[in-house]
Amino acid sequence: MTGKERIDLKIAIHHKSGSFSDRWIDYCNERGIPYKLVNCYNSDIVMQLQAFDLLLWHWNQYDTKAILFARQLLTSLQHMNIKVFPDINTCWHFDDKLGQKYLLEAIGAPLVPSYVFYDKEEALSWICQANFPKVFKLRGGAGSMNVHLVRTRSKAKVLCYQAFGRGFPAVAGYFSDIRTRIHKTKSSTQFLEKIRRAPKTIFRNLVLRHQLPREKDYMYFQDFIANNEFDTRVTIIGNKAFAFRRMVRKDDFRASGSGHIDYKPFKVHMECIQIAFQVTKRLKMQNMAFDFVMTHDLKPKIVEVSYSYVPDAVYACPGYWDEGLNWHEGQVWPQDTILEDVMATVKES
Repeated sequence: MTGKERIDLKIAIHHKSGSFSDRWIDYCNERGIPYKLVNCYNSDIVMQLQAFDLLLWHWNQYDTKAILFARQLLTSLQHMNIKVFPDINTCWHFDDKLGQKYLLEAIGAPLVPSYVFYDKEEALSWICQANFPKVFKLRGGAGSMNVHLVRTRSKAKVLCYQAFGRGFPAVAGYFSDIRTRIHKTKSSTQFLEKIRRAPKTIFRNLVLRHQLPREKDYMYFQDFIANNEFDTRVTIIGNKAFAFRRMVRKDDFRASGSGHIDYKPFKVHMECIQIAFQVTKRLKMQNMAFDFVMTHDLKPKIVEVSYSYVPDAVYACPGYWDEGLNWHEGQVWPQDTILEDVMATVKES
């Protein structure tokens, strides 16, 4: 796509500091690509966007207002033949492990065996015959929030009564994972920065716990795949695959949020890359991050997926693989690739 063809596109960006939009704006400014900042929360946003070819809006699970209507707005805009990121194929199952379970099972993807129950008696009956440990999860949450290893039936029963009773807060308390927060602190500067940010983060979590409804009236478990010292994060954007290994937290079973990342490409299991490409293409998703663990016979299993992630971790990859599994050296901002890919689809339509 030439510079002139790019300039001809009418691009709208919903900007929120700290989101993908920071880089999208820089990208457009650096290349002289015109764009307009819009506010997707405006009541007349559909009318505003009628003259545009493309809307970019990176929303996440902490934006309680976006959760109310983002999927509905994006679907509506697609019916107007406006290209959007994320499109509905990419985001309808975002931060929804139950939706991901059904979707990945529907296409025969290698998901870690997963179980969901919407009836207390049915859940208790399953608990009585299931083998433990199992991994208990709430449908939402990032960085291993709301994820617990349940070692015994008795503990599973306690969780069952809570799930079908008062339920669980949708957002864990700030101090619920304090050991990992401390362990990830590498220097006195980082420690002081965490102390400085703590009041704001605690307040945000308190607000979210008040705004988001409690998680209740269902139970979700996954098989525990033992003896994994790391998981593998593969991020697919169009024809590019970025991958790294995240080491399991000390004295824990979780890798997400550990802060210990191995970027050596030769250590990545290539079947993870192949599966991630296949699933992304089959489901026509623009961008997707996959978390894999390995079975005892070295078969990759998908734990969960997400269209949203920390872009700096992807940028830190020393390169990427294409669909032919050829390696390309060099760091790439994922937001740049997303924007380039979506602009290309506008040109093709």
